[in-house]
Amino acid sequence: MVSNAHRPARLPPRHDCVVREASVATLAPPSATLNPAEKAGAPGADITQSERNRCNPDAGGRPVLEVSDLEISTTGPRETPLLETLSLEIRDGEFFALVGESGSGKSLLCSALMGILPANLRATGDVLFDGKPLANADRSARAMIFQQPNRYLNPVRTIGFQLAETVAIVSNLRKREARDRAASLLDAVGIDDPRATLKKYPHELSGGMNQRVMMALALARQPRLLIADEPTSALDVTTQRQIMDLIERLRDDWNMAVLFVTHDLDLAVERSDRIGVIYAGQLVEIGPTRALAGQPRHPYTRTLFSAVPAISLAPPKLAALAGGVPDPSLRGNGCHFASRCSSALDNCKRIRPTFATDVSHTAACHNLGGSDATF
Repeated sequence: MVSNAHRPARLPPRHDCVVREASVATLAPPSATLNPAEKAGAPGADITQSERNRCNPDAGGRPVLEVSDLEISTTGPRETPLLETLSLEIRDGEFFALVGESGSGKSLLCSALMGILPANLRATGDVLFDGKPLANADRSARAMIFQQPNRYLNPVRTIGFQLAETVAIVSNLRKREARDRAASLLDAVGIDDPRATLKKYPHELSGGMNQRVMMALALARQPRLLIADEPTSALDVTTQRQIMDLIERLRDDWNMAVLFVTHDLDLAVERSDRIGVIYAGQLVEIGPTRALAGQPRHPYTRTLFSAVPAISLAPPKLAALAGGVPDPSLRGNGCHFASRCSSALDNCKRIRPTFATDVSHTAACHNLGGSDATF
């Protein structure tokens, strides 16, 4: 059970909506992504997408990704649900963070969106990309950064071969043009000597450098949606911040939407415009970052934020939960958090709660706020 009450989360700094000097991108984004004000250099054109969204998190553009009732389950005689009726949308230029423990279904969602689910899993539901069914949408318009880059880079091929090959396929360029483009992409992700890096193998680069190479591979597709599946989990704190700064800058320069998957609450709160919280295959809460972090409504979300350590002379006792995440084959029909929830009602284990919405965000719970009343 929860051992202490919820304490306020550390909120991201406020971003004033002011015109600032624009940073110069080392690689020009596709011209089609620039709006008329940006092309003309009009006042306000230098405000980044990050600042626009944080000043008004509800003012995002049209949805680039719409997921409705997505379910992922195992195949075979005993079908086991792994991800249950998940629905969310991500808008143009939005930084959306999906937060949850290991095994909650975050990476499964990413694999489904990229069309790389294992053959023994089955997905049902509706997924629209730019208003089109995912199967008919432009595959090059979405790209993914994986958690461990060394697993996805060919150890016996140079960085230049792998990156130029991708560029040639995506952009239909000749060999020399593709290599020049590859060098420009490495420059765009902050690699100091891109020409020399093209000649190196993955084992000759650090983890942070290889993650930048993965980002360059993703940019080669000129995506409208960048999926980042825990891209900083294996990196030191300094490199982690550099990678996150880079993702945010590229989001602004290229006007991409970002789906950032993480179990790091501090990173999610610091960087995102909106947050979704997932537990044991169920999305339990979703809303603007400030509203959700400042007043989490679902018991699981409250416990997550109560478990974040604070730098203090007298830090409060951290929250603790009894038990563990239920096995997928034993989850049942109700709320999967019910067995660990101190506010659970009789029907929580039998009936899955629906989402209820207040003025700021939505949560799925029969007993929001510790009472029978919904908001």
